Order: sequence, then C-alpha cells, then structure tokens
Amino acid sequence: MARPKLKTETTTLKMTPEVRDLWEQCAEKEYRSLTSMFEVMVRDYAKKAGVEPSPAQEALTPVEPAAKTKKTTTKK
Repeated sequence: MARPKLKTETTTLKMTPEVRDLWEQCAEKEYRSLTSMFEVMVRDYAKKAGVEPSPAQEALTPVEPAAKTKKTTTKK
C-alpha cells in the first residue's frame, strides 16, 4: 500500500552563511536531514511560545501510527 504524501509544501529560505552553518551542524548532531531539523526547531519554538497550529492545519496533521509490536513465537 502506497504511503500518502504528507510533506507537500515547498519553501525557499535566504539566510546568512553563519545561520546555515549552525543549522547544518544541529542537523548533523542529531543525524537529521535539514528539513527534519527545521521542523523540529519550529515545533520546539512554537511549543515554548505557546503557538498552536491553526484549526484548518491541525485537521490535516496526520496522527502518528501506534508503535509496531514485534510478534514473538515460542518453540515447543
């Protein structure tokens, strides 16, 4: 079954080389892509600032699936 596309927005950012370097270092330190690191940083900032997604966007946000459990078999 094909996974639905969740990341459909494209954004272009202009920043100083210093900020880009810091962003890359942060992503590398956590073994993340730049996109993933950007999302983490924005979500962390929004949480600290008390900012919530708008109701229209919140309805579009996918719910994380329950963690998969590993089936165990017992030998007799």
